[in-house]
Amino acid sequence: MLTRPGSPQGSGWMREISERLASGPADPSGFRSVPRGYWLIYLALIVMMIVVVQMMSRHIVQPRPPIHESAARIAGFPVFASGSSPFAIVAIGARPRGVIAVGGVAVGLIAIGGIAVGVFALGGISLGLIALGGGAIGWWALGGGAVGYHAFGGLAAGGYAYAGNGVAYGFYEASGRQRERLFG
Repeated sequence: MLTRPGSPQGSGWMREISERLASGPADPSGFRSVPRGYWLIYLALIVMMIVVVQMMSRHIVQPRPPIHESAARIAGFPVFASGSSPFAIVAIGARPRGVIAVGGVAVGLIAIGGIAVGVFALGGISLGLIALGGGAIGWWALGGGAVGYHAFGGLAAGGYAYAGNGVAYGFYEASGRQRERLFG
């Protein structure tokens, strides 16, 4: 940083902030305390939240929704099924399993869901041969955090890791730089 001889170091606005913080509040008598009514209302709301939320959040046990399966079958498996945990060629539900699985925790050849496990996985957290998602683990992984032999993402780790403006750690190559040049 260039300074003129005899001038103080740093910028003026930073020195002002530092001096204000060091001197403390200018007028401690000027601070008003929070009114007592505020605390009473706050305490009443907290107690009400604890009591009312407990009463309102009791679970009413409902029967599980049935699994709907199509009449058409291929190799003994239904072509389409939906429900809480369907098993079919095309399965849609909370925990689907099938060739094409779409749902919360999807397991299948092509899996699409919050958590996806399959050969081609697309979801929030994906695990598969080709994984696309926020957190992706696979041979080819593409996502915010990607781990795999070929990893592409903001945080990429693997054999060949590529990150645009992010962080890449590759065993053979990282963001186009060969391993020999990565560490020296």
